[in-house]
Amino acid sequence: MYQALYRKYRPNNFSEVIGQDVIKKTIVNEINNNKVSHAYLFCGPRGTGKTSIAKLIAKLINCENQNNGIPCEACKSCLSYKNNVDIIEIDAASNNGVDEIRELRNKVNLLPANSKYKIYIIDEVHMLSIGAFNALLKTLEEPPAHVVFILATTEINKIPITIVSRCQRFDFNKISNKKIFERLKFISEKENIKINDEALEEISSLTDGGLRDAIGLLDKAVAYTDDEITTEIIHEINYSVTKKDIHKIINYVYQNNIKKYIETIDSLDDKGKDLNKLVDEIMLYLRNILIDEDNSIEMDKKVVLDYINQLNDISFKMKNTNYPKIILETFIISANKDFNPKIQKELPLENNEKNNKKDESEYIKNINNISIQSLESEIMVEKNINDNDSKYNLPEPKIETIENIEKLKKVRANNCLCNADKNLLNNLKNNWNKISEYSVNQVYGVAAGMLLDSTLTVVSNKELLVVFPYQSMAERANNIIPRIEEILKMAFDIEYKFIALDESEWNKFKSEYIKSIKNNKKYSYIEENVDYDNLFNKKDDIIVDQALEFFGNSVVQVI
Repeated sequence: MYQALYRKYRPNNFSEVIGQDVIKKTIVNEINNNKVSHAYLFCGPRGTGKTSIAKLIAKLINCENQNNGIPCEACKSCLSYKNNVDIIEIDAASNNGVDEIRELRNKVNLLPANSKYKIYIIDEVHMLSIGAFNALLKTLEEPPAHVVFILATTEINKIPITIVSRCQRFDFNKISNKKIFERLKFISEKENIKINDEALEEISSLTDGGLRDAIGLLDKAVAYTDDEITTEIIHEINYSVTKKDIHKIINYVYQNNIKKYIETIDSLDDKGKDLNKLVDEIMLYLRNILIDEDNSIEMDKKVVLDYINQLNDISFKMKNTNYPKIILETFIISANKDFNPKIQKELPLENNEKNNKKDESEYIKNINNISIQSLESEIMVEKNINDNDSKYNLPEPKIETIENIEKLKKVRANNCLCNADKNLLNNLKNNWNKISEYSVNQVYGVAAGMLLDSTLTVVSNKELLVVFPYQSMAERANNIIPRIEEILKMAFDIEYKFIALDESEWNKFKSEYIKSIKNNKKYSYIEENVDYDNLFNKKDDIIVDQALEFFGNSVVQVI
């Protein structure tokens, strides 16, 4: 019977494990020094070696003559390893109930039949129910001396902290493309597989750091053809897109060539290409242009950054709609909203290196998730404020007529900072997941998704301020404020006045607020007067009109 390549080439000792050097060294040292932990927790992306290392631990700690992470392969335990009754592998996805874990607890106290240790490997442990986790908790806390638990998961956020704290945790990283390529090259030579280096490199880049997926894709390619495996074959069986196609797509967008762009998307869709994956690949291609890893296209980096930002939004929308192709097709319209569509741009463009570096540093800097707590801390550091609240009493509110979004941002940010309440902020953060209930709703899905992608930053009893990493994300949220306020009302039963800022805007507001506190200047509350109909009904008119003209009102729904 044919054995899959990923099983055939599963490592037999730690020297054969690809990547995870820190984890390998730590565990081998523990085994050499007889300091094996009673419970391990392996977390990280799929295909990065979690189960392989778990099996090696099970083999090594029972080996009578292991040498620095290499089993002897001659002792009784090594010879019986594949059929060892003392190594119990459990798939938590199908054995996730309380009864299964209680049965495990009943058997834990039984001594090993043939080995020094009894090892339980629980894969996809995050799939256990809460009751099952509670049943496992006591055993993990006080396990018998002859038992070792190894828990593996791809979703550490779903593991209760009470379980995590009772295990020795190891975080597995994605494996580099270079190491994946080297392993695939080794397997190809061993198996006499006809494949060129370019195709191997393509597999390495397509599998996102997962070696098992990479070997699986190679196995699939071998089954697909008896001829030499090429990059075209890899993309065909993976339903992915070649760099040549991506280059054409970007070029059509940049030239605002709507007809050619739509024809290309339609063609790829007809061939069964995964359009969600296509968006990811376009973003990766643009990223390589941004950091000069790919010089095949020379573009203004500010435009590249804007495209990446918009594609990120499109990726979310495509996952929450029944018509992902239409969302992707409208990208060319929104991508060129700030350019004259009559001007056909051509690549390459002259590059202003100085401005590009400035744009890049502005865009790629680390996002500082700021809350009102950190804001208070900065104020206290810069100035010692006595417990004298009276001098910060607010004057009578003044009334402001709101004429545009920019003015609305200033007013609502001002009012949020006037009456910021840390307790309200914490309470809202603890219940923020309520918004996810509306993320699959046809009417509210997009708005709910925006809220979930934002950082809740300042809350008062009337106003709510969130921060987005990029300007275009904040603009999109502010364009649908009435819809977002409806969601907030339904989720929390409070009528909040919502406003969104991008990171740079928030840093500016925060800096001004701190400066005013230092100078003993009072922030006064501004009573706003907003004409919602006039302010929000005309948003993105140009984009909407172009979309309606191109696709027709039977396809495009304006919300």
